[in-house]
Amino acid sequence: MTKTLFVISTAALLLMGCQQQKTPIEEPDVESLRQEVKPTEITVAQATFRPFEFRVNSSGTIDSENELKVTFQTNGYLEKLLIRNGQRVRKGQLIAELQNDKEELAKEKAEVALAKAQLDFQYDSIARSNSQDPVVDRNLRLKTGLKTAELSIKEAEFNLNNTFVYAPINGIMAEIEEKQGNIVSSGKELGVIYDPDNLVLTGKVLETDFKHISIGLEVDIFPLSFKDRAFRANVVEFNPKVDENGMVEVKMKLKETQGLLPGMNANAIIRVPQKENIIVPREALVIKSGRPVVFTYQNGLAKWNYVELGLDNGVDLEILSGIEPDSQVITSNNMQLAHDARVSVANGSLNNN
Repeated sequence: MTKTLFVISTAALLLMGCQQQKTPIEEPDVESLRQEVKPTEITVAQATFRPFEFRVNSSGTIDSENELKVTFQTNGYLEKLLIRNGQRVRKGQLIAELQNDKEELAKEKAEVALAKAQLDFQYDSIARSNSQDPVVDRNLRLKTGLKTAELSIKEAEFNLNNTFVYAPINGIMAEIEEKQGNIVSSGKELGVIYDPDNLVLTGKVLETDFKHISIGLEVDIFPLSFKDRAFRANVVEFNPKVDENGMVEVKMKLKETQGLLPGMNANAIIRVPQKENIIVPREALVIKSGRPVVFTYQNGLAKWNYVELGLDNGVDLEILSGIEPDSQVITSNNMQLAHDARVSVANGSLNNN
């Protein structure tokens, strides 16, 4: 009896175990879970097919292409200073005058001596009126002192003219340090005159970037004193020599100069057009497992795309393959995205690149 009960109990337990094993396990509804997750808010931009613009950065100092030093040509007392710093002057304008009483007197004496020599020459010429020999004429000029008097008047005029300082070009006066009443010496600098309409930025570029540079390229100049304004320029010259720091000097002439001053520091972006390709904002690029990826936006989902990169100008990227032109590329919150992740465009609008 006992044996029979044991067998029956064992059979019952086995039957119950089999029933428990056959009970189905409920699988989670992945799609429902996906729907419950709040979409990641993103911004997007449109990939465009256009010439890529490689950008070469430079920095340097703005100077006038036409700037001249103004110096005194003789020693003396600065009797008149007729200009000031920042004043615009015309070529040939008198800007300073040294005391010149002695030079004026010397010129008057030379004029008297010249007049006397001319009279003596005339009298002697009448006496020798029959002679047409140029040698006789030259000797007569020497004998009467006419030649010496002519040289003396030139010397006196030269010395007097050196007491006047004239503007050599049209421009603006700068760096005037002398004051009226100072004693000055020959060769001493009065100041400089620069042409404010012909300004250039002299900067340097890396020798690795120099291969992209050519005369005439468009440049954007950003002076440090102007936070939100760019000035247009063109590359006009470069020094075909690499310095000890691996840099090449480039000159860029500004098309607009209003408000700029020589000596201002500025940054420059030289624009170098390349061949046409797919262009996206740099923010669209993420690196996944060491490979470049660009997510595109399609019907509320993020799509993972491996891409082949071209050039990078710090603002835009050149895409050689991996996405199509006019794709909507995701430019924010893309680091944590996965393929087919639900996303929503910020403000419900698409921002074109």
